[in-house]
Amino acid sequence: MTGEGEKRIINRIIQMADEEVSKITAEAQANAEDIKKDAELKANSEAQDIINTGTREARREKQRILADARLKAKRKLMSMQEQLMQAVFDQATGYIQQLVVKGEDGGYKYDTIITDFTREATEIIGQQSLQLSFSQRDKDRFKPLLSQLSQDVSKALGKKITLSIAEKNIPTLGGVNVKSEDGTVGVDNTIESRMIRFNEKLKADVTRILF
Repeated sequence: MTGEGEKRIINRIIQMADEEVSKITAEAQANAEDIKKDAELKANSEAQDIINTGTREARREKQRILADARLKAKRKLMSMQEQLMQAVFDQATGYIQQLVVKGEDGGYKYDTIITDFTREATEIIGQQSLQLSFSQRDKDRFKPLLSQLSQDVSKALGKKITLSIAEKNIPTLGGVNVKSEDGTVGVDNTIESRMIRFNEKLKADVTRILF
């Protein structure tokens, strides 16, 4: 199930992609139309030449040229769509990097996303004493906020949750790795893992909205 953090990120990605979408989609459609128009002119010209000779190859030749043009146009559109999807995900990565560093952007708060990630992981693990692992930067950021984070998660779940921060840092862009105190159960809610986990959903959402 997608958490509030994902919803915020997905919505932000869609907003940021609008200009890129218009530009690339317009270019793709224009190129496709040019291909089809050029091919139709060629087909008509070649077909007319054949018709003038009185052969029966005219229609088949015209259809062959048009079919080839449609295939080329389709490939061009697919290529442009792939470029667009890559641009969207590149923007997503760039946006997340900025959000993690700045802590807030356009009303989206990284602290709130970390709370959502922690709450979701706590629900999955089903224990009340948990250990959080962060990058060094996030460890420095959330260590003074640990008490508030514990309170927010406890309030959201309606039960007492005790959180601690692991001494060992993890190599990650952002997010949090949540484990039971004994380390036997854990949920990797780092940004990288979340992006991989929800990659197909992100693609489906972007494709549905843009195409």
